[in-house]
Amino acid sequence: MIFLVISLVGALREVSNKAHNADLKLFLEIEFGQDLHLIPPPDKSKEDILLFFKLYDPYKEELRYVGRLFVKSSSKPIEILTKLNELAGFASDEEIELFEEIKFEPSVMCERLDKRASFWFNQIEDGDIICFQKKHLPESEENLRFPDVPSFLEYVKNRQKWCMLSNFCGTIKAF
Repeated sequence: MIFLVISLVGALREVSNKAHNADLKLFLEIEFGQDLHLIPPPDKSKEDILLFFKLYDPYKEELRYVGRLFVKSSSKPIEILTKLNELAGFASDEEIELFEEIKFEPSVMCERLDKRASFWFNQIEDGDIICFQKKHLPESEENLRFPDVPSFLEYVKNRQKWCMLSNFCGTIKAF
C-alpha cells in the first residue's frame, strides 16, 4: 500500500515538473476513531463527490480550511448547511453564503452558489473547493474592507510583498 502511494506521488511530481512548476504540495487528511485507530475513507459511489470547505471571516480577513464532505451530485447545498455551520462552530440555523473557488491563476474566479440547485446544476465536481461565510446585512458590509470571499481572494491575488534595505518587510496592494 505504501509503495502504491509513493508511486502515485512520484507520477504527480513528474507531471508537475513537465508543467514547469517545481513545487508539488500535497495535503493528507487522516481521521482517527476513539480508539486512536485510523478510520478509512468512506466507500465512494459514482454519484458521490468529495468537496473541500473553507470558512471566510471578513472581520479577521481570514480564509481557512475547515473540512471535507462527501455529497451526492444530485443533492443540494441547502441540505448540508447544518453540517457546514457545525464545521464553522456557528449556530445550526446561521444563514451562510456559499461560493465556489474556481481558480486563482492567472485571474481569480469565484462564483456564488445557488443553495437550492443541485451540485450538478451548480457545476460542482469531485475535488472542488467551496468557501462559505456568515451572511451579513448590507449596512454592516460598509465597515469591511473585503466583505465577501471573491473580494478577499482578489485582494490576496493582487497584494505584493515589499522589502526595504533596512530589512523591514510588509505587504501592499498592487494597483
